[in-house]
Amino acid sequence: MATQKHSPLTYNVSQLLREEPGSRREYAFTESALHLHEGEELRNIAGAARFTRTELGVYVDATASGIVSTTCMRCLQPALVAIDVTFAEQYRATVDVTTGSSIAADHEEGDDDDAFLIDERHFLDMGSALREYAILEMPMRPLCKPECLGLCAGCGVDLNQESCRCSEAAVDDRFAALQALLDRKPPQ
Repeated sequence: MATQKHSPLTYNVSQLLREEPGSRREYAFTESALHLHEGEELRNIAGAARFTRTELGVYVDATASGIVSTTCMRCLQPALVAIDVTFAEQYRATVDVTTGSSIAADHEEGDDDDAFLIDERHFLDMGSALREYAILEMPMRPLCKPECLGLCAGCGVDLNQESCRCSEAAVDDRFAALQALLDRKPPQ
């Protein structure tokens, strides 16, 4: 049997699954990094989670914060964005902890391919839920700093580091007559 690769935020919940519904465990966690997608990472993760035993498995209520390294949408330089993540998810058991037999997925919810599962060795991997919710918390247009000037649309220079190289003399000939009107001085 091939071993599954788990995130660093994996917990063995076999003892909790042996207890009555309503039983709880609380965990504080820190992690240096969690890969999100395409070169983005959630770093310096700190958070807390409460695991509650349910009829179906374990209900996880978690909060976490961290810093995402991404790209600024204005100047295309690296940007660090602080995010806070809060989520609550039901993790379903796949194997009965007492007998070791497989648990059928014929619950009231029906088959749900997106459900979070507790694996056959009773490990609950909270990393995948944290990854999904962190991606949802990412800003649509991340910035390296709020006052980022971005790139010049004409010459492409980073306006945060140097002045624009575009020539003011470059005027479209079609608008020369209008420019001449603007350049005229009003009569005194």
